[in-house]
Amino acid sequence: MLRNLFASTFGSLALGRLYAAVTLIGLALALAAAILTALFVRQQYAYEAFIPGHERIFRMTGTVAQPGQPERVSAVTPSILAGALAARGDPIEAVARLYQDDPVVRAGTAAAPMRAEGFVWADPSIFRVLPLAATAGNLDTALAEPGTVVLTRGAAQRLFGRAAPVGDALDIVGAAGAVQRLRVTAIIADLPPETHLDLQVIASGLGAASPLARADASPVPTINLPILTYVRAKAGTRAADLQPALDEIIRPFQAMAAASGTKVGGYAMPIADIHFGPPDDSPHGKPGVDPAVVVAIGVVGLLILAMASTSYIALMTARAGRRGVEVAVRKACGAGRRQLLAQFLGESLLVSLAALILGMGIVELILPAVNGLLGLSLAFDLTREPGLLPPLIAAWLVVGLASGFYPAFVLASFRPSAALGGGTAGLAAPAWIGRMMVIVQFATLAALLVAAVTVYRQTDFAIGSALGAGRGPVLTIATSCRSGLSQAARDLPGVSGASCSAAGAFNLAPQGAVTAINREGRRFTPGFVDVDPHFFALAGLKPLAGRVFSPEREGDAARHELVVNEAAARHFGFVSPQAAIGQPLAVSLQVGPNPPTMPYTIVGVVPDAAASVLEPAGELIYNAATPEWGVLAVETSAAALPDVRRNLDRLWRAMGDGGPLEARLLAQVEADRYRATIIQGRVIGASALVALVIAAMGLFALSAFTVDRRTKEIGIRRAMGASSGAIVGLLLWQFLLPVLVACAIGIGLSYVAMVHWLERFASRIDPNIWILASIAIGTIIFALAVMSVQVIAAARGKPVDALRYE
Repeated sequence: MLRNLFASTFGSLALGRLYAAVTLIGLALALAAAILTALFVRQQYAYEAFIPGHERIFRMTGTVAQPGQPERVSAVTPSILAGALAARGDPIEAVARLYQDDPVVRAGTAAAPMRAEGFVWADPSIFRVLPLAATAGNLDTALAEPGTVVLTRGAAQRLFGRAAPVGDALDIVGAAGAVQRLRVTAIIADLPPETHLDLQVIASGLGAASPLARADASPVPTINLPILTYVRAKAGTRAADLQPALDEIIRPFQAMAAASGTKVGGYAMPIADIHFGPPDDSPHGKPGVDPAVVVAIGVVGLLILAMASTSYIALMTARAGRRGVEVAVRKACGAGRRQLLAQFLGESLLVSLAALILGMGIVELILPAVNGLLGLSLAFDLTREPGLLPPLIAAWLVVGLASGFYPAFVLASFRPSAALGGGTAGLAAPAWIGRMMVIVQFATLAALLVAAVTVYRQTDFAIGSALGAGRGPVLTIATSCRSGLSQAARDLPGVSGASCSAAGAFNLAPQGAVTAINREGRRFTPGFVDVDPHFFALAGLKPLAGRVFSPEREGDAARHELVVNEAAARHFGFVSPQAAIGQPLAVSLQVGPNPPTMPYTIVGVVPDAAASVLEPAGELIYNAATPEWGVLAVETSAAALPDVRRNLDRLWRAMGDGGPLEARLLAQVEADRYRATIIQGRVIGASALVALVIAAMGLFALSAFTVDRRTKEIGIRRAMGASSGAIVGLLLWQFLLPVLVACAIGIGLSYVAMVHWLERFASRIDPNIWILASIAIGTIIFALAVMSVQVIAAARGKPVDALRYE
């Protein structure tokens, strides 16, 4: 039985090598695309699953809503929240805080200092909340003493050159050479990519130099430090079960904020939801991902698989007439319908199995390139993950049976008398099969092209809307702004501007909050950032009214003068930016019902500069002051960029904090901000390319088969005087009509979906009707080009050769 099945399968493929190649390659490409999209979707939904009991772990999340403004979500919590939650007890098992930092560290006095990646200060209870796997040491007591630190294996190898340096010293190198010594007490396994956590160096928060200890010692609750609070609850606890305790704790903060018209709230977010939640505003936070987009990418993989399956159905059904004699002979020899169905379904399963093996080979070959292009870490290894095998087998059976059922049904239904009598009556496949294939494939292709172009345009718009976009390359360096490095950088050749201002001014960190009161007594809590006189020129923010700070006016800070953005001016009730100039403003660095204030004057209004296109710009006040710690931004040109980097490195060694220079292009920072959207666009674009290949191969094979079946008809038409152009037009129109229908369906559905997708952005592009029309025209031209290869060759053939055919 199996021998006959293999023989009939290979014999059928050998009789139509073109169709066999199209079927195998098309199915293989589709299966490879489906495997890759499945790996991507699986990784997105696997976040935090490596942590034992991750369903019981929550991160406390705050919300702030100012009058007339949308609600903002923040992962940063007050320093006292953890202690208050721990005191509540049931149903909370453990609470811990993380403070994200990036100090310069040195593994021993002889080692070179380096910037610590993934450095956090943590409460000793962190490993009760996050029970990570230890490879050396005891995590229960690892951070119980001040001056202790836990490393991941990767961090230990990078810092010490070995995997388990338990007992060794790790020094934090501060300003003026001050050293804080930490002792390595344990090593944990490296965290997988599927986590929002960036934990590589975890230092005890008990030491006097720890920001957590300083926050605990402060008489005033700290609310502006990047402190994250995590809770591990008892089994079966839901986020709603923690809400009453959280509401009671934050009630005093709500009362203070209410004095300025601000609503403050909070909730417990399961850590498995963080990946699909709002963007993380912590310093090491990762951008959030829209779950609907992940699902859509999975659907794209299924659509591509459907394209290839439809192509297989159409081609095998169209070629059914060629196998009429074979079916007739088998039936005459006693073969029943069930036997024929089993044979042809077996052939489909064999072809699908070959395509699956080829598709798996394609995945193995291109997976490194895919990971590099998308910045992912997808893995496809059946030896390490045997759990991948059942889904692959299921996919093979579904594709093989679904693709082969209808062709097998058609073949098994042939009448022996029609085939053995030399006719083709009843053997020809219905014309709608081919038309449906064209509609499905080209509708999918057009839809993917619209989606890919829309995502690309929105991403380009987002990066182009960033602060300082459209100027020369801007290098950013986290540093002390009072070291003189900013002035020294301005004096370097090739530097056109440099500013050292608060990180929040460049949208690289959360902005500080203050209480502001206008002359009518209206209060609100806008963002507040310190900027030097060179900031506005480098950021490209020109005043809409009044003036901005400048180096020529050194007394701005002494005169307590401020620049506000449009949103702040509107919130204060000014009818225009010009109306805000010269108006008084009382500002307090404290948030409360009656905070002490200092008088300021508004001297300028500048355009809003939102942190991202995902949210509207909030109210922001720019203060003329050089911050103690901020971001040095250095503008140069593309040609001078390498020299400026080298000169900055030289300056850094002389004036920096002792660690290596870490200069990042502002454009790259913005690209990282929209990394999730960029990945989505690239996945959809790659899927569109695969769909293009499959559609081209399917249409080429189908047009070749149609021309082959109508060769005698073409000869008769030529003999009766029809021109080549008339015949070409007749044949092309039969395929072009389904393509037109497909474009209308695909572009229409994709347009609706992308309009809905764009609604998640506060600032977005408008769908362009001309781009949609261009996609439709391009798809039609592509289809005509594919079909013309066979059609023109047949129409230009000699009538006598066509009449002798068959």
